[in-house]
Amino acid sequence: MKEKDILRLKALYEKLQNYIDHPWILRHRPFHVVGNVYFVGNNYVSSFLIDGGKDGLLLIDCAFQETAYLLFDSIRALGFDPANIRRLFLSHGHVDHCGAARLVQEYSGCEVFLGERDHFFFTERPDLILFEKHVPRFPIHHFYEYDKPIVWGNTSITPVLTPGHTPGTTSFLIHTPYRGDSVTCAMHGGIGINGLSREELTENRLPLTLQQEFLNSLERMKKEKVEVILASHAHQYNMLERAARDDGTGAAFLDDGTGWSCMMEKHIALVKELMEE
Repeated sequence: MKEKDILRLKALYEKLQNYIDHPWILRHRPFHVVGNVYFVGNNYVSSFLIDGGKDGLLLIDCAFQETAYLLFDSIRALGFDPANIRRLFLSHGHVDHCGAARLVQEYSGCEVFLGERDHFFFTERPDLILFEKHVPRFPIHHFYEYDKPIVWGNTSITPVLTPGHTPGTTSFLIHTPYRGDSVTCAMHGGIGINGLSREELTENRLPLTLQQEFLNSLERMKKEKVEVILASHAHQYNMLERAARDDGTGAAFLDDGTGWSCMMEKHIALVKELMEE
């Protein structure tokens, strides 16, 4: 691998190790976003809760095993009971998104969903999970049926296959009620380019075609009209800053659509640059 890739990976591993060793530094207050969507994540990686009323709670990503207590604290602080989680949607198979899956599943009895193309992380290649010893084995009940809306209460969630960051990275388009109408929220399941250089893909025995697949999926997602960006990592968008100034109506999270397209454009450029190396 190139020296810059080695240094980037070293920095990533050191950061993740620090979060695993000191999970309390990641605490962030939970907040209502819009409609039935709530933020219950931390200041590094996001988790989103969808209230389905009689259907129960649906959780998107669960962060680290070590931050599970923060996740449960956040859910309770919003007036919900984590025991009522009925479904856990995982965006992909990395430690910071699925680490707490076993704890959440054991506690709530929920069904766990994953993109099928990431399944081999948990059967053949646990090294790709990163810090796999911190991810207790958990049941995977369902693979996503892509581009088919899932109705959850009066909210619908459409999983979209967006390979690149991992082969089975899954993004979500969420339509939820807002002020007598509905609003479209979106979370890209893994927009980072780490691990996608030719050298890294070869080192990890992953297909080089992931670069083109990532580019294609970004181009596709760019076309979606998204009014509320749900960032899977706090540093990818100013969601936490918007939360600080929101007046409780959710208006601070609304966007004219350019925010989403700009985010996609930025990463399209990064992937193209990577492919030219």
